[in-house]
Amino acid sequence: MSGRELIRWSSLHESRSHRGILGSSLVIALLAGGALAGWIAWRSGASPVSASRSWLAGTLVAFALAFMRVPFHLYWRADAALLAQLPIEGGPLFDAALWRCIRAAAATTLAVAIGAAPLAQFSTEMLVRHLAVAATLGLTAALFMPAVATWAASLVAISQTDRIAALRVATGIDSATAARTSTTPPAPSTAALGALPGFASTIVIVAVLLISAWLIGGTPSVPPAIVLGSLGGVSVLAILATRASAPRVMGQILRDVSALDRQRLANIEVHPPTAIERAIARLIGDAALPYSKDARLMRRRYPMAFALGALVFLVLAIIGLARPDDPTPWLTAVLVGAAIYGLAVAGRLFRPPIELARMSLTLPLSSAAVRRAKLAWVLGWWTIFVAAPGLFASLRQPDPLIGLALLGGGTFIVIGSALVRR
Repeated sequence: MSGRELIRWSSLHESRSHRGILGSSLVIALLAGGALAGWIAWRSGASPVSASRSWLAGTLVAFALAFMRVPFHLYWRADAALLAQLPIEGGPLFDAALWRCIRAAAATTLAVAIGAAPLAQFSTEMLVRHLAVAATLGLTAALFMPAVATWAASLVAISQTDRIAALRVATGIDSATAARTSTTPPAPSTAALGALPGFASTIVIVAVLLISAWLIGGTPSVPPAIVLGSLGGVSVLAILATRASAPRVMGQILRDVSALDRQRLANIEVHPPTAIERAIARLIGDAALPYSKDARLMRRRYPMAFALGALVFLVLAIIGLARPDDPTPWLTAVLVGAAIYGLAVAGRLFRPPIELARMSLTLPLSSAAVRRAKLAWVLGWWTIFVAAPGLFASLRQPDPLIGLALLGGGTFIVIGSALVRR
């Protein structure tokens, strides 16, 4: 099967799976863009600088979420195990995954471009500059981030292959090669699935922040042409290099990453709970056991939750320490983005591979204890990464009510979502 045929069949399957018109990515992009445009139009009443900063904050949050979604378009998919078992070469598998990334990046770019429309009232040049940044971020989401995520997954796939070979030697299955192969498994590397894309995302966001003054006609720290050109050029080169090697590794990536989801490998890298997690477990009584299980699996399966949480913590701490003249755009974008991601994380606690409902029913655990364990995890994650620095950042501002209201609303939505799930 060619890449074009696989893309056509994948698109057909997704179109049949959508639940109504609201499931369309185009409709979601239009609605999100309209909401962003309304916010920018409201902020335009203050000043062009306020409108530009509001757009930049909303855009960075939108693309940060788009960057985090790239692994789910590539290999963290429900059909990854099935695709890995079909007689499809790695090239078409990668092409279909890349097409999903490009389509998602295009939807995000469309949304932020619509959001920039109110800036045209100040000047056409100002609007064009914002659209140039949006297009560059869209290019990185479509090309650079898939290349980084694929490279990270290839490192994990190679590591898992080495472990299996070492295990076969250790058990005597391949004793003839024992003299040439080490019986010690290599160091764990599944953290790369979240760490490398998270690091690449941070580089892109920092690069855009360096030229934020240029958006409103100021003098940036680095020439915009160099920053935007470098991001675009690196994105194209990275995806060309990745596409050249993808046919050799994509099938193995799908097999090994999906196997990690189902814990079929000998070494699944489940580490003990941290000191904070143990402290929380002591406070929740009979929910401690399922909480410990959730904490271990979430840290292994979704390392991005901790990488993104650390980024949110850092940004809110910087806002609190710097006390910008207009903190509302940054507080709004960061807290709303954290709330949206918190909803996604809360949902993952109740789905495989974190929660296997049928298996939980066979254990001497009450359903109330299982739900309380998941609520404790969500509450701990939100408190450490969002609520504590958010409270600090809000109280440090001249008018703390806006930040406190946003923080309270986000807390209500995220914790409420964990409470109502079954």
